[in-house]
Amino acid sequence: MRAAAAVLLWGLLLGQSPATQYVRTKTNDGLHCFRWPVSAGARGSVSFVQSTAGLPALGSGVFDAVSRSAQTWQAQLQACGNLDLVEGARSTSRAIGYLQGGPNENLTLFRTRACSAVVPSGDPCLAAGTCGNAYDCWDHADNIVALTTSSYVTSTGVLVDADVELNAATAFPTIVDSPPCTVGSISTSCVANDVQNAVTHELGHFLGLAHAPDSTSTMYANEPLGETSKRVLDPGSKQFVCDVYPAGHPSNDCALDSAGSSSSGCTSAPDAGGVTPLLALLLGGLAVRRRRGV
Repeated sequence: MRAAAAVLLWGLLLGQSPATQYVRTKTNDGLHCFRWPVSAGARGSVSFVQSTAGLPALGSGVFDAVSRSAQTWQAQLQACGNLDLVEGARSTSRAIGYLQGGPNENLTLFRTRACSAVVPSGDPCLAAGTCGNAYDCWDHADNIVALTTSSYVTSTGVLVDADVELNAATAFPTIVDSPPCTVGSISTSCVANDVQNAVTHELGHFLGLAHAPDSTSTMYANEPLGETSKRVLDPGSKQFVCDVYPAGHPSNDCALDSAGSSSSGCTSAPDAGGVTPLLALLLGGLAVRRRRGV
């Protein structure tokens, strides 16, 4: 497989939709939906690891918050699915994206400094879109709380790698349960950009979900200051697990897409064939706007 650059545009979906619906992420031609491979008659497994470097000053509780997010999805996968989401041993790796020939890890990591503050003007990584890995920095818009980069086989939609970045450079991650912070009074003792909230959303992208139009969905694209509701899966996200990863069967392509639409607001321009990275965004803080990811 050959890694290829992609340009994605995610936007908010217009209109209302019942919370029992979900939207799947599709390949650029719309012919396939993202999913991890599971064979007939077998139970599949996909692992992720947490990076131990570059942590915000919140202590080991950040690891627990990420683990709880994964456990939320695993509980639903156990209830009606054929896939296990397994947390592996922690890693010192800081590089996201699919590497031809490996090694590859499905990472969750925090970026604690903005690329705009540390990357020299004229550095080739600016044009290549690789500054995040080159300088271990947040290379996305300031109001994005977290971002998932998923790599998939363009001819099938089968996922081969997915990495979650969390913004600890311009966002304010927290791990407490309450009370919500207020603008102008943000600290680690109140909920600002809740880590468990954000990671639960991002792991939905990790499994193949796109943004949902319903504001009550785990997969809604906005995270207001102080929100923790995305820690709990909405009915549509639960149904996605049952439909796409049905117990005792292979994981499903697009045939059981309950939303029946590819209007997730994303487009991609991959190289011909090979593996394409996809950026799945959680637009957060107090602002919601489109952004273009590279």
